[in-house]
Amino acid sequence: MSHVSRSLRITALSLVAGCTAIIVAGAVAATDALQPARLPVASVCPCVARVHCRSVETRSADGTLLKGWYYEPETSNGGALLMLHGVGGNRADVVGLGVVYEKAGYAVLTPDIRGHGESGGLVSYGIQDEADVRAWLDWLQRQPGVQRLYGFGVSLGASVMLESLKQEQRFRAVVAESAFVDFPSIANERIARQAPAGLHWIATPVVAAGMLWSDLRYGVPLSRASALDGVRKTRTPVLLAHGLQDNLTSPENSRRLAAANPAVATLWLVESGKHANLWATLGVEFESRTLAWFAAH
Repeated sequence: MSHVSRSLRITALSLVAGCTAIIVAGAVAATDALQPARLPVASVCPCVARVHCRSVETRSADGTLLKGWYYEPETSNGGALLMLHGVGGNRADVVGLGVVYEKAGYAVLTPDIRGHGESGGLVSYGIQDEADVRAWLDWLQRQPGVQRLYGFGVSLGASVMLESLKQEQRFRAVVAESAFVDFPSIANERIARQAPAGLHWIATPVVAAGMLWSDLRYGVPLSRASALDGVRKTRTPVLLAHGLQDNLTSPENSRRLAAANPAVATLWLVESGKHANLWATLGVEFESRTLAWFAAH
């Protein structure tokens, strides 16, 4: 075998090995994204003085069982708030802030997003969650005293909330904290950030392979997961809150979302804020501004 032939063979084998590695990495990443480890959920909702809470459930359009906690205010203002947590978490993550809203007179529903906690299904980054949001709003509208519907989401929950706005028109107003534009963008952003210097380019083929695997193996077309589409199409007022020190989901995501529909979107950038921690960073200021946002609509 000539030196040239040997070199060509080595090159071809290297290309095959590299492509195989990318495909495998994409498949593993997609599987992890669709099936993150589930955190256990308490058998009863956390006790809060003078707050009535109960475990609730509903089914989505595809039959997936969804579970959550429902907090009812002592004195209702007629509003009900659907609150969605971030990826890898569960309903307990938003209970603390939910109690703030409950004390202001809002009924508060904190479900496990599909693929999390006690809710069934795979994590779909908004693809199947649109129907889940509709199912929960149907449930909320059947509850006594509920006259107006609002939404709050953080990280994944924020993007799910925004994506649901493509068809869902019942929200009076929504707050989305640390949202991402769409799945391909955030997947590329996070994989590139983790890659060694000089190898950031690898994110694009790995994400492409992962999305193909997700579609073929699990029937979840992650390439179509887009909060941006929801913001573009909605007439619902949206407050986009984002920390400028967010090193997981860059604030550029919220900038792009706000620019997509300036007629309804208000951008709130917090200088010292990190990922999904604006309540912890701002405290009463965050409570006051979000409560004022809901009250204005």
